[in-house]
Amino acid sequence: MKHNDSDALSSKVQRAQYAIEHIQGVGVVNGVRVIVDAGDRLVSVTVDEEASIMAAYRAAVEDKRPKVDEALRELRADSTFEAISTYTNANSARVEAERVEKQRKLDEELDDDYYERGSIKAPDW
Repeated sequence: MKHNDSDALSSKVQRAQYAIEHIQGVGVVNGVRVIVDAGDRLVSVTVDEEASIMAAYRAAVEDKRPKVDEALRELRADSTFEAISTYTNANSARVEAERVEKQRKLDEELDDDYYERGSIKAPDW
């Protein structure tokens, strides 16, 4: 395989990955509308009682929060855990920043390719 061929294939793979990451699925059954993201995570649920469901969800999250804090109180007070937690938080921020930068560069490449070709073509599978 020539270098140009592998570059072209790499670009196609990146475009396909980008497109797949932004796909959402919508399902409607008996007046309930559900949207999922590319990883099958629930993005949205729409029903007649949506406001009540969301209010109940927020209340459940708030009810849980002090229970979690109490369960972790002893662990958080440990100096070794605190040092590890600080390191982990700092490292995860770095990793997230690198991920965002990589995505930004990919988006720019896709934009450049779009304008060079006039459109983004579907993968030739």
